Amino acid sequence: MNSANIPMEISIGGIYFPPIMFTVLLGVLLAGVIAKLLNRFNLTRFIWHPPLFFIALAVVCTRVVGLFIIPV
Repeated sequence: MNSANIPMEISIGGIYFPPIMFTVLLGVLLAGVIAKLLNRFNLTRFIWHPPLFFIALAVVCTRVVGLFIIPV
């Protein structure tokens, strides 16, 4: 981070990636794990629209992960 606390790009092999990319990736993976657990215990029967629920869960998980990876 620079002096203004603005997240900088992450360089992997000379290619620059924005920090939000890793945040979204971890958020979607976390949402996938939670969705698998809900399916395993058959709790998705209470969810009206599972694909919409997964998208909302991914957004929430991305935000929670973002609070720790990219503190503002």
